[in-house]
Amino acid sequence: MKKTFLPILTAALLAGASHAPAQILISEINSNGTGGDFFEIYNAGSSAVDLGGWKWVDNAKVTDGGPSFNGARAYAFNAFTLNAGSSALVVSDASGDATGNTDFANSWGGLSGANLLTFNTGGASGNGLGKSDLVALFNSAGTFVTGLNYGTSAVTITQGDNSTVSLLPFLRAAGGTSAGDHAGIAGGGVATDSLVWNYWGSTAENPTYFSTSTVGFAGAFANAASPTTIGSPGVVPEPSSSALLGLGTMALLALRRLNRKA
Repeated sequence: MKKTFLPILTAALLAGASHAPAQILISEINSNGTGGDFFEIYNAGSSAVDLGGWKWVDNAKVTDGGPSFNGARAYAFNAFTLNAGSSALVVSDASGDATGNTDFANSWGGLSGANLLTFNTGGASGNGLGKSDLVALFNSAGTFVTGLNYGTSAVTITQGDNSTVSLLPFLRAAGGTSAGDHAGIAGGGVATDSLVWNYWGSTAENPTYFSTSTVGFAGAFANAASPTTIGSPGVVPEPSSSALLGLGTMALLALRRLNRKA
């Protein structure tokens, strides 16, 4: 029993971790930082996701079709596969191409190894993020997948088949909901902060968020061109690994207790 308890428990933990469902969420957003507005998509699931043909939209005006898969300001991603446990950045107010991505990366010190998506603007304009805005993601079939609303009211999102879903304001890690304004302020910080997923204190299915006001906390660092712009673009720890480490520690403590009783 003493020799097999830990391997069996460890195997069970690993098996549980390997069968996590695919889950896409927005893990970071910055609507007023130096270098350009951006958001980050994270794959918290166990399998790769093809983002080609997926679309993103902000809280577009009614005259632009609103926040809708078929609206004028719904921008389609070019081909890209997002592996499990990986993230990809979207520079929302750039031109959607590699040049805009390079300029953005340079402003953050290069972002070596980061994935930056390109997208087709279709000739539309106004693809930046503003105060009390949102980002909604649709898959290539037009189905709403996930979103992040940092306004103060629920927003109706229209899917490809014209059915609708309601996107509520995000939940703050410290309690309560979005305070509105720019994303950093909405999470309790200042306008140039990023709003970041609280990966160690919430799940991908029910995320909470906080503002990155402190360099070094949760991987946050300052923009190379402006020390008052703080975020963690491209830095998203694997939450399942953190959870597994914690469970493994509990397993070791349980084993020690058994040994003491034996």
